[in-house]
Order: sequence, then structure tokens, then C-alpha cells
Amino acid sequence: MLRGLLATGGIVLVGAGAAVGGFFFVSHYLRLIHAPRWTFGVTTLVYALIVTAVAFTAAWAGRRQMRMRQTAAMLRYSRRFAAVMALYVAVLLGVLFAWASARPTGVWAASLAVAPAIPLIGAIVVMGLYLREESDELQRLVFAEAALWATGGMLAIANVWGFLEMFRIVPYVPAWAAFVVWAVCLGPGFVIAWRRYQ
Repeated sequence: MLRGLLATGGIVLVGAGAAVGGFFFVSHYLRLIHAPRWTFGVTTLVYALIVTAVAFTAAWAGRRQMRMRQTAAMLRYSRRFAAVMALYVAVLLGVLFAWASARPTGVWAASLAVAPAIPLIGAIVVMGLYLREESDELQRLVFAEAALWATGGMLAIANVWGFLEMFRIVPYVPAWAAFVVWAVCLGPGFVIAWRRYQ
């Protein structure tokens, strides 16, 4: 059981690492060859879909390995999370194409730049709603503990990367990557939380 759980967590980590690493590699390569702007949109779409799949896989693996029953709150959480992630992909692509075609400035540019963050903030709200609505104490506890482990993992990675970046050992990574790192850490967070309640 534990071996299967660790294997699932490993698959989530490898998939997420490949998604993030591949996105930065391809983006850098496209910039070097001055590729058409639509290729950035395609790259971002693939990246967003893979990150969404990683987030769903982490949640699914946690539920499956813990043999949790589907509660009404969990079903609502799944629907809401799917909706905000679909909205994120749509908004991100729309912003990229609008930026490439209109070259916005001023308030319009700032509004476009902030737009992709709104669905991700929605995803955080959806998680909070799930914790408030879940009546099963064990499921609520496991989810909260997994989220705390993910937060700790994200903070640790950001701290180490920040110092490496400060001394120019690793490249700069935009701040929006924090949410992606947190989503990647959620899978191992479920593994750790589940082990406490076997």
C-alpha cells in the first residue's frame, strides 16, 4: 500500500517537474529563435493543461489511497476546482493573444497582466470553501494537513531558490510559479498526511 502511494506521489512529482521544466526550456528556446507569438500561446496551453492534470492527479491519488468516500462537499469542490482551472486556461490564452495583437499600455496592460491571477485566487477560495463545507472530520483534517505540507514545501523551495537566484547560480523564476510549486507539493502532502491516519 505504502509503496503504491509513494509511486503515485513520484509520478505526480515527475510529471509536474517535466511540465514546469519543459515550459521554461521551450519558452527560452522560442525566444532565442524569435518564434511567432502564437507558439507561446500553444506552449502555455500545454503547460496549463499539464499543471491542471497534476493538481487533479494529486487530489485523486490522495482520495484513492485513503479510500475516502465521495462526500457532497468533495463533489462540489471537484466541480468548482475544474471550473476555475478551465477559466484559468481560457483567461491565460486570451491575455496572451490580446497582448500579442494589441500591445496594450497603461491601465489596460495592468488589467490584462492581473487577469490570469484571478482564477488562481478563485482556486484558493474553492479550497477554503471545501474545508468549511466538509462535514467529515477525517477528510477535512487530511486535506488541511496536506495543504500545510504543500505550503511548507513551497516556502522551503522558494527560500532555497531565492538564495541561489540572488547569487546568480540559477535563473530568475517569476513569482506566479509559487502556485505551481504549491500544487506540485500537494501530492506528497497527501502522502504524508495519509500515513498519519492509517
